[in-house]
Amino acid sequence: MPAPKNKLIRTTQKETGTEYRGKQARTGNSFGFRFDRALFKSHPEFAGEVKAQVIAPGRMLVSVAHPLTKRTDPVMASFLAFLASDIAKAPQTIKPLERDLASRIDRLVEGVAAAHDESLGEESFL
Repeated sequence: MPAPKNKLIRTTQKETGTEYRGKQARTGNSFGFRFDRALFKSHPEFAGEVKAQVIAPGRMLVSVAHPLTKRTDPVMASFLAFLASDIAKAPQTIKPLERDLASRIDRLVEGVAAAHDESLGEESFL
């Protein structure tokens, strides 16, 4: 069964990830590339300005021109601002971590595997 004529763009799944297909399209007096909406839904970082670099004949690398910085946690930002203010007001109160406490912490977490980006779930840990 032939593909519908109005369906110009399709995506396919490969071992390396999702492949997004597109076509050259005229935009005003210039040309651009038109990609399926799925690309922008699954990768919203490409909704803004992008840049392209030809890396080999028939190959082009498209990347975000101005990557967005990660959102900051307002609670952590407030805590760090408080901490910076407190340190500036009373620098004499800063003390190094005691060696015994550092050793105790090392023993408590010995053998614990953790990934810095691993989700802790929705539970509250208090």
